[in-house]
Amino acid sequence: MRVYEDGIYRDMTEQEIAEMEMNKQIIPYEKRVVARIREKYSVDDELAFLRQRDTKPDEFAVYNDFVEGIKAEEREG
Repeated sequence: MRVYEDGIYRDMTEQEIAEMEMNKQIIPYEKRVVARIREKYSVDDELAFLRQRDTKPDEFAVYNDFVEGIKAEEREG
């Protein structure tokens, strides 16, 4: 991994990489799932899907499959 420092690029040391990894915040599962859903659907979109799930089952199924896919991916890590 390279870093820009003092006007030049240099390779990071193993210690710098380890420190960077330790300092990363771990984002909870629920927040990761919601963030990924928001990339495609707004809160209003989700409320509409839930409200109309019986009248528009095909649209709800597409939305639900999308969300369940994201949840599965995030659980796998």
